[in-house]
Amino acid sequence: MYSDPKTCLYCTDTYDNLMIKIADLAVSRVFLFKEQTYRGRCLVAYNGHVNDLNELSDEERNAFMADVCRVTRAIQAAFNPEKINYGAYSDKLCHLHFHLAPKYVDGPDYGGTFQMNPGKVYLSDAEYEELINKVKAHL
Repeated sequence: MYSDPKTCLYCTDTYDNLMIKIADLAVSRVFLFKEQTYRGRCLVAYNGHVNDLNELSDEERNAFMADVCRVTRAIQAAFNPEKINYGAYSDKLCHLHFHLAPKYVDGPDYGGTFQMNPGKVYLSDAEYEELINKVKAHL
């Protein structure tokens, strides 16, 4: 299933209820996921409207994965999680993006799969800004 760029939340910048934009990267954008069950959770979305990594040239794929790695390193430096889980799910939203969910030993779902949107932890604007600034400091 391919989605129409005219209705894609990444292409139309209609993501405000789910995420806060942190920065533009080489070939993508990084966002802080508003639902923060996994403290520091971010999402990296490719700039072009493609469905999957296999649609990219080797050069485009390498540039995107370099952006993903850059954000992962920033999350690791900012929050020191035990592990960062990667999720690339696009069954219903066909735009290449990766969820980066930090996992902590005594935190939710450690040792298992992170939940897409548990709907449990939302922060104040000041708390979001603090997390964003921590990620930006390491990008």
